Amino acid sequence: MKRILIVEDEQYMQELMQIQLQSQFDLTLVDNGADVLQIFKSNEFNLILLDIMLPYINGFELCKEIRKSSNVPILMVTARTDLKDTIKGLELGADDYVTKPFEFEELLARIKSLLRRSSFKDDETYDTQILSLNNGTLVINLDNRSITFDSQFIELTSKEFQLLALLMESPERVFTREKLLELLWDYADERELRAIDSHVKNIRTKFKKIRPGAKIIRTVWGMGYQLIIPEAPT
Repeated sequence: MKRILIVEDEQYMQELMQIQLQSQFDLTLVDNGADVLQIFKSNEFNLILLDIMLPYINGFELCKEIRKSSNVPILMVTARTDLKDTIKGLELGADDYVTKPFEFEELLARIKSLLRRSSFKDDETYDTQILSLNNGTLVINLDNRSITFDSQFIELTSKEFQLLALLMESPERVFTREKLLELLWDYADERELRAIDSHVKNIRTKFKKIRPGAKIIRTVWGMGYQLIIPEAPT
C-alpha cells in the first residue's frame, strides 16, 4: 500500500481526507509545519499532500526544504486562489496542486496520477528505457529515473522528469502546452497551463547551473515548447 504524508492543520479537513483515502493508502497525518521534516526524514513516503497555510512553518518553506534531499511527488492543497501563490509552489518544486474547496474525486485522481507517473517502468508511453542525445551530452534513464548533462547528475521533480523525458523522446518536435497537459496530467484543466511554464522554467534553471547559457527547451512563441539537441561541451 502506498504511503502518503498529509500535512493539514484543519481538523475537519484532516478527518475528511482520512475517511476518503484510508481504504486505499497508508496515511500519516501532521497538523503543523514544525514536525514535518523530522517525520519525513524518519519514514519513507510515496507522496506528500501539503497545505500552504500551516502553523510554524508554511508549505512553501517545507516544499523548499524537502526538495533539497528528495524528489518525492508533492501535491499542494491550498485555499489560496491567487495564481502567483500557485506558481510559487510549482517553482519551489511542487508537482501539482489542488485548490480548496475541491471534490474528492479530483483529489484522488491527482494523487493516482502522480503515483502512477512517478513509476515510469509501468508507463507504456515510453518504449526505450535510456535516451541519449549528442553522444551522451544529455542522457535520461527511465528505469532508475536519473538524468546526466555534461556527465553531471541533475535532480528533477517527478513532473519535471516526466516533462523532459517526453520532450526528449521527440527532439525538435513542438508540443503545445495543451498537448503536454493531455499527455502528462490525467486530470487537468486550463489552470494547469501555467504549471507547464513553471516546470519548464525550473528545468532550464537546473541545467544552467551546470552549464551557464545551456539551451535545452526552446519556447516556440504562439505554439509551445520543443527540446533542442544540446551542443557537446567545449
